[in-house]
Amino acid sequence: MKEPVARSLEYWARVRARELALHDGETSLTYREWNEYADMLADAFTGRGLGFDDVIAVRCSSRIEWAVIALAAAKIDARLFTLQADLPMRAARQRIIDAHVSAIIVGDVDPATIAPALEGLPLRLRATLDVLRPGFYNFYDLFPPAAPQRFSRAQPSLISWTRGETGKAQPVGLPRRVAAPASRSRAPMPEQGCSLITVPLHRVWGPVQFWAALDAGRAIAFMREFDPHLALQTIERHRVSHWSALPNTLHQLAALPERTIRAHDLSSMRDLTVGGDAVDYRLKSRLTELLGPIVNEAYGSTEAGLITFMPARAPLEKPGSCGRPLKGVMVEIRDGRGRRLPPHATGEIWARTPRSLSCELMGPDTRRDADGFVATADFGRLDEDGFLYITGRASAQEVRAAG
Repeated sequence: MKEPVARSLEYWARVRARELALHDGETSLTYREWNEYADMLADAFTGRGLGFDDVIAVRCSSRIEWAVIALAAAKIDARLFTLQADLPMRAARQRIIDAHVSAIIVGDVDPATIAPALEGLPLRLRATLDVLRPGFYNFYDLFPPAAPQRFSRAQPSLISWTRGETGKAQPVGLPRRVAAPASRSRAPMPEQGCSLITVPLHRVWGPVQFWAALDAGRAIAFMREFDPHLALQTIERHRVSHWSALPNTLHQLAALPERTIRAHDLSSMRDLTVGGDAVDYRLKSRLTELLGPIVNEAYGSTEAGLITFMPARAPLEKPGSCGRPLKGVMVEIRDGRGRRLPPHATGEIWARTPRSLSCELMGPDTRRDADGFVATADFGRLDEDGFLYITGRASAQEVRAAG
């Protein structure tokens, strides 16, 4: 690429250079600073032989360095893989091998704790964000004094894993997004606001929120560890407008005394979406009482992406539903033999989405049929109006039987 694509970091750095783009505790970066750091890191990556389709693994919390690494990977057309922090050593090593990792950057822990998982692997770079140890390069020493300007295709390919509650977790590759140069499209108008990201970045919903916020032109606020009191302070301080969170996270917020919540100015909030796990209707009601009619619900999976969406303005006569399929998405309820079931019958949820048609399913046990439907391993039912209700999670035995 010889020029920025619309809504990319390079584009925002050109037209909004001095505006704040990233927040992490007391640290913030402008679009220009973020882009310059990503250029420098991309130069360091190429100097170590990293490039197209090489996999760069990151094991750290949600922090500014992750955002710099992600955009550096995008600039060299590498693939990005965020490693789950609490994986057992054997599982971490297997995922690193399965993903064909070429480089790894470790933060928030002593890198010696992960060193056994890397033993004997032909990695071109091992770097540490925090504690210095033999065999790991100091991440901050990677940055040269200056670097040539690079232009990304807006978003790199991502590697993620299914959650694995129903057996062995499976790797899923999400394709890179290719966009047209900014000179060939109408100048975009950035959204005013800030996105708060609390979903762990090893779950694909976290990076998806990150790229959506960058695309929209919203600032991004990270939280390294979730604390409900700190979340309220972050919303107030950075005028957070968009927040998508897991139910457990929002339960912690809703459990605070009402006077504690109302002591903060949360008037900037325009959109709160809960998803990523089963959502209690009472939680949505409580959040609506506290924040107003801005509470949405989303349902999806690693392989399929977003499947259904229940907006805050939806009729109240569908309590318990996670919404209707999005435009371009098809949902079927199937029995153990793969046969489609009628409305109100309970079975496994299968979905066909733009992601299910394009993602790379690397695991041998992942189920996708010839029509592009993927199994979610969730049980549910559809009503006569097409609203989806989640009733439970399939067991490992049920998944193996269905496969």
